Amino acid sequence: MKRKNNKQNIMKKHIVAKLPKVDLHCHLDGSVPLHTLKKLAIREGIDPDIMNKAVLEDTCKDLKEYLNCFDIIIPVLQTAENLFDATYETIKEISKENVRYLELRFAPLLHLEKGLSVIQVLTSVCQAIEKAMNDYDIKVNLLICAMRQHDNETNFELLKILHQFENKHLVGFDFAGDEAAFNNQKIAPVVRQAKEKGMQITLHSGECGCPHEVVEAIKLGATRIGHGVAIKDNLDALEMCLANNILLEMCPISNIQTQAIKSFEEYPIKYFMKKGILCSINTDNRTVSNTSLTKEYMILNHYINFNYREMKQVNINAISHSFATPTTKKDVYQRIITEFDSVIEAEE
Repeated sequence: MKRKNNKQNIMKKHIVAKLPKVDLHCHLDGSVPLHTLKKLAIREGIDPDIMNKAVLEDTCKDLKEYLNCFDIIIPVLQTAENLFDATYETIKEISKENVRYLELRFAPLLHLEKGLSVIQVLTSVCQAIEKAMNDYDIKVNLLICAMRQHDNETNFELLKILHQFENKHLVGFDFAGDEAAFNNQKIAPVVRQAKEKGMQITLHSGECGCPHEVVEAIKLGATRIGHGVAIKDNLDALEMCLANNILLEMCPISNIQTQAIKSFEEYPIKYFMKKGILCSINTDNRTVSNTSLTKEYMILNHYINFNYREMKQVNINAISHSFATPTTKKDVYQRIITEFDSVIEAEE
């Protein structure tokens, strides 16, 4: 496809890669580097070439089809050793493009097939986070996903375990899965209880053409919305996001692949920013979507003339609305300001 705007303010890939970035919406299982997945497959006696099917090469019919890629990945993430290695290698890879703050999210209940307990799963992932933070210049926290297809009793039990598991890196709660089949009304009792337990809430909503799901998510106490692109055609939902200071965790390449948005030229981030909606740019699933934050920004620059100033703003939005400690927020915020201002002065 050709660029929509020929008067392009070209961003340079090597500069975008070096700038400090924040990724708030990054699924652990969907972001394990392919070479690591193949190593884990060999360890489990699985043909490593099968892991190539975890990478989506093109668009798919819908979100449900997109999620099928995870059926390839999940079987090799069923031991403490594999979860540790997958988490560590994922963070290592992400640090290479100067992501200074990362919120990884995953669903512990999907990793119990070989007898691990939820506590063992969480412990392995958190230990890997600690080691990666010691080895690389990146701050990392963890969001726990409940799954929409699980019944509420199962997810209530997950909440009970999370309440018992005290770890400074566990900072928030989310629901993932097929939004069209299992809406926010169905999961509402679990989200309310998570909120009552003092958990910070972000919810996947508005990814499947349902702006009313974003409204419901906000009513349930979400301060951030995963994707949320469906609100582009609904003034009430837009106004509710604006009134409640909601951050949209937008994932451009993923949204095109699932056909939540039809083309990059139509991607609504500039429209949202003009309306005053807080937006961030994220990867969703780095391996499944074959992406990185650098790639996301370069594509937005190519198709909708996204520039360094806008990139700076969405990263400020992201760290400001992250679930990080005030100290981490202040540190990352200052790095964003300093390094972006230097580039903007030199490049524009």
